[in-house]
Amino acid sequence: MRYRFRTLQQSLFAYYSAVFITFSLIVAGLLYVYLTSDIRHRSEEQQKQLGLSIVSHLDQEVVKMNNFSMNIVYSNLVKEHFSHYLAPAEGVERTMTSDPSLYKDTTTLIDVIMAIISSSNTAKQANIYDVNGKMLGAGVFNGQLPVDLKQRPWYKETWERSGWRVIRLLQGGALPMPTGEGRTDQPYISLTRVYKDGNYVSQGVVEILQLAEDLFQYLHELQAGNKELRVYVLDEQDTLLYPLPSATLDADYSSASAGYSEDMKLIQHRTSPPETMQEVTHSPTGSRQMMTYMTSQETGWTVVVMQSKQSLFANLNRMALFFAGATLATLLIILMFSYLISKRVTLPLHRLQRIIQKTGENDLMSGQEAGQLLFKLDHPASIRELAELNDTFIRLNQQLVQSFQDQMAIKSRETEARLLALQSQMNPHFLYNNITNISIMAEEGMNKQIVVFCDHIASMLRYISTSGKNGVPLSHELEYCERYLECMKIRFEDDLHYEFSIPDEMKDIRVPMLIIQPLLENTMKYGLSDTLPWKLHITGELHIDQETWQIHVEDNGPGMEPGTLAQLVHYIDESQEWDQMPQLEINGMGLKNIWARLKLWYGPAARMCIENKSTGGVSIHIRGSIRKE
Repeated sequence: MRYRFRTLQQSLFAYYSAVFITFSLIVAGLLYVYLTSDIRHRSEEQQKQLGLSIVSHLDQEVVKMNNFSMNIVYSNLVKEHFSHYLAPAEGVERTMTSDPSLYKDTTTLIDVIMAIISSSNTAKQANIYDVNGKMLGAGVFNGQLPVDLKQRPWYKETWERSGWRVIRLLQGGALPMPTGEGRTDQPYISLTRVYKDGNYVSQGVVEILQLAEDLFQYLHELQAGNKELRVYVLDEQDTLLYPLPSATLDADYSSASAGYSEDMKLIQHRTSPPETMQEVTHSPTGSRQMMTYMTSQETGWTVVVMQSKQSLFANLNRMALFFAGATLATLLIILMFSYLISKRVTLPLHRLQRIIQKTGENDLMSGQEAGQLLFKLDHPASIRELAELNDTFIRLNQQLVQSFQDQMAIKSRETEARLLALQSQMNPHFLYNNITNISIMAEEGMNKQIVVFCDHIASMLRYISTSGKNGVPLSHELEYCERYLECMKIRFEDDLHYEFSIPDEMKDIRVPMLIIQPLLENTMKYGLSDTLPWKLHITGELHIDQETWQIHVEDNGPGMEPGTLAQLVHYIDESQEWDQMPQLEINGMGLKNIWARLKLWYGPAARMCIENKSTGGVSIHIRGSIRKE
């Protein structure tokens, strides 16, 4: 149900508010969507850059360890001592106590490796293994130990790669030598590669050990500064490298990896492409997490960065609150301005209303014009607005009077047209001809025809004398037309043939009285020719979809004079611009008056078309609406 405003001010206030509020909401919505998208993109880029930073840092640390191992592998001094003293020919037993040169060369190798360690400061330990089960270590442990090389966890993979590095996470307790400091179960990152001589023959394995806590110290510092951030590092087999076992971490650091089991399920089922942020649900808490992962081209490690959605999009939440407050404030300002504007616009109307209420009938009858009354205002700023309202009111009043007069004239012309049609049918010539016909038929003893003829004339007189102000059913009009043609049939006998083809569903339509019979009379007057017999066809069509009807009257006469036809067509075209209906005359009661009456009844829906047929004769089409306009 549409709400109706009591005053113009309320209406203007409502419309202004609706327009301004709608515009403001659209602008705010578009701005919010843009800023939201921008913040999301920035957050995604921030998480991506964090992951890339971690990958870059780990790559640098691994590259340092790799370079350290390469320095050992390609050191000529190491090659010389390793080939001559640490890998002697089989069957030769040497010990540092029995062979002073072995002790000297061993300490020399340790010093060389220690020099490399001290210069790079990238590892805690470097070990060189030969194929006979000897190990020379330098760093935290300095010395030589017997080791079963094949029992080392990295042996098979390292030997298969034949010179390419292998990176593994090892616990300190699994190392072949004591760590020398701290807890013995501290995890280490082990980098191994096959050691070859100058002829590219495999001689042993070089192992570089770095304390895992030192390698991942950067990640520890990142998470310590953001409790909502979790970082995971997996190797090429999706084995977890970081976070480290909780026994090696302090309380705060351990809490960051407490729920890693559930996180590992999410990580292992990752479906989004690398470096693309996706939203996942942490099952134990039901919290929403944003996860991004990227794979290092240097190490093959996968770094996964997870952060709670709430903390990552904290700026978005703050912006949403700001937008809500700003939008509410804007709406209040809009309402206030709409009220002021609507009040300002309607203020002259309120003054005008008070003036009109104080102006009575006596003031108008005193000879004072309406315009002079309306100008009596005490506010200078309102003169212009009220003067325009006054002029508009006077023009509208004049148009109203003119419209009323035109309407009365139309009603008058409609009545006049009906009377003219009646007079045209009742003219003395019509009666004289029919009385003469009756007299001739009486002399010839055509009593039966006289009875029929008189019956038709009586019915026709009764029909045209009845009131047809609201029209008549089409069936009545057709009955009248048929009686008229029967009279003409009695007169012309077999020289006249006519045929009606009107659908039954058209016969209840109300049409103006005497709208079809004048077409037949016009044909009888001008359409008869020397060629016999004379034929008339009256057909009808009903268009339900367009709610219109059509009547066609055709004859086989000589056709209409071109000049007369052109005048009628011009008259019909000119009628589209009529301001008032033209005067109707008795002598002109024919096609023009039929068209005028159609226009009176049906307005724009009325149509009339007159044309000469190519086979001879005239075709007249009239159309009207099912409902009177």
